[in-house]
Amino acid sequence: MEKSKVFGALRSVFLPVHRFELKKVVSLFFLLFLICVSYDVLRNLKDVVILTAKHSGAEVIPFIKVWGIFPAAIGATWLYIRLNRYFDKTAVFYIIISSFLIYFFVFAFFLYPNSEKLHLHALGNWLSTILPEGFHGLIALVRNWVFTSFYIVSELWATLILGVLYWGFVNDVTDVGEAKRTYGILNIGSNIAPILGGLLGLIFSKPFAISFLPTNEYPWSQTIYQLILLVIVLGIACMGLYAWINRYVLTSKEEKDTCLIKQEVKKHLSIRESIKYILRSRYLVPLAIIFLGYNISINLTDVLWKAQLKSLFKDPNLMLEHMNKITMGIGVLATFGALFFSVLITRLGWTFTAVITPVIMTFVAVGFFTFMFCADSLAAFSATVFGLAPFTMVAYCGSLQNCLSKACKYSVFDASKEIAFLPLNSESKIKGKAAIDGLGSSLGKSGSSLVYQVFIILMGSISLSAPFVAVILFVILIAWVISTFYLGKQFKEMTTVEKPIIVQSLSDSNL
Repeated sequence: MEKSKVFGALRSVFLPVHRFELKKVVSLFFLLFLICVSYDVLRNLKDVVILTAKHSGAEVIPFIKVWGIFPAAIGATWLYIRLNRYFDKTAVFYIIISSFLIYFFVFAFFLYPNSEKLHLHALGNWLSTILPEGFHGLIALVRNWVFTSFYIVSELWATLILGVLYWGFVNDVTDVGEAKRTYGILNIGSNIAPILGGLLGLIFSKPFAISFLPTNEYPWSQTIYQLILLVIVLGIACMGLYAWINRYVLTSKEEKDTCLIKQEVKKHLSIRESIKYILRSRYLVPLAIIFLGYNISINLTDVLWKAQLKSLFKDPNLMLEHMNKITMGIGVLATFGALFFSVLITRLGWTFTAVITPVIMTFVAVGFFTFMFCADSLAAFSATVFGLAPFTMVAYCGSLQNCLSKACKYSVFDASKEIAFLPLNSESKIKGKAAIDGLGSSLGKSGSSLVYQVFIILMGSISLSAPFVAVILFVILIAWVISTFYLGKQFKEMTTVEKPIIVQSLSDSNL
């Protein structure tokens, strides 16, 4: 229950939490922190694994996101909905995280050591003889199926564990007033996480004298063993903290009932109905566009950047080191921005806060494509000022673009998106969130990847596709900004009168 107590000037900025809320906020903070640290380790590892594989490169990523991640996300969302029919939310949490950890263990200690035997090189060689050069990415996906599966499962950690399980849990035990004050604090956990995730990635990529690990002459194999064990330990810690929260923190009957009940409103909701549910809501449609806007935008530039990294770094450990440093930079910038999230959302409003991300992404995208298209013209400038060759400068500019874009996501985008769900009634919140979070991320990634597939197949390479990608990117950014203002107007109206938005039922004959 929201209290009327007014905080002091400093506390209203840095810790707008009542004493009776502190235990819950701190525990949720550390749960988010552990989940995000795990993903930061996995995110860099999966990219390096797939980029440095034999007969592979950045061109495989668009194909994985369409033909791998998107179907897997649909299957994972379907499975999540089915699990909620038969188990309470607590059991679902344990089942899903345990499944991830079991796969990672099998990958590190069975699939990866035997990957050369398991990979379909004969099939890949045959496909290379009958398909045009533009299908090289698709062939690599099939050929290196072990690495492809690791990339997919690692990506689903963010979609399912963070997007659906964690934030669904938090939204269930938080009201609108409390969320406005505390989501910024929770978000700091996800912002600090890349700092530790990048640091742990750097530490555990160095060889340790761990007797029970398999010995291998390649340092990269040892890196994989150590990082996977780190992720497993972090995942077990997540489950332990979640159990502690349910037992010792959610002490009121109302909170416990919320966490332990089955999601009956989802019982008869298919994935197709979830999508229809969004399309029939004036409130959920712009929210979905905003979520898709970020994922499409970041992935359009992400593939170009990773293509540069593939050419710049030949040693997988050096590439991983570079990406871990970027991850640490993301954490530092995102933490600094998140410190002011509560001030932004309470004093300047939801719309202003939500529009920060697309505006900054527009500016950094302009800089990235400028260096890419004008590398020769800027050669003298980059050599004189930075002491770098134009090609190297493009790679580092892409790194800066990636760092700033993701820092914006972690500092303001994620929290403002979650707050946008809160005015919804219980049924609308569950159905809308399941569809937007469970499928929205993968739809965005698949959409951008489809664009790349078309251009790669038609033009033969990622670099030749860049001018067309740039045009599409800026169209997406404009649609994102417009949707933010449209949704912001509705959010302000509904939160001002303190009434939940009622999204009409699928069975409503007037829809």
